[in-house]
Amino acid sequence: MPRPHVAWHRVPPEDGQTWSRPWPERRGGDLDSLRRQLDWPVEGVLLDVEHNRFWYEGWGERPAGGTAALDTARHHLAEAPVLVPVYAHRYLPAGRGSFGHPVLSMWQTDIIYYGLDLADYMHQEFDEARSEVDESWNPRATVPFWRDLL
Repeated sequence: MPRPHVAWHRVPPEDGQTWSRPWPERRGGDLDSLRRQLDWPVEGVLLDVEHNRFWYEGWGERPAGGTAALDTARHHLAEAPVLVPVYAHRYLPAGRGSFGHPVLSMWQTDIIYYGLDLADYMHQEFDEARSEVDESWNPRATVPFWRDLL
């Protein structure tokens, strides 16, 4: 089922600001807020399609018109695996077969690894005594589409 288009999501926090509630409130939280967090990765890609001429080559040739390009991108993104929020704009894939996947930091189509897995991510993000990452740190994304944007 295609995800509904939500317009407000296109305005991320300003540089230097953070989310007012970075932890997803899965139990008893505001459903609209959770939906916005769930939509963040897709909406970030759509923002880059609309404003930064991003186009994923796996979608074929980019339509000439901006509206047609957005519609085509939205159609393809509805087929992309769902990512679930971990904290602010850090995500893991949803569903079976995603164990051990690296945590991704998602900011539009600027996507980077932020942890080998959830445990490593928590260390990287929150451990005050974190050290430099050594050469053996080599995450490998396995989720179709999103791995291609890394």
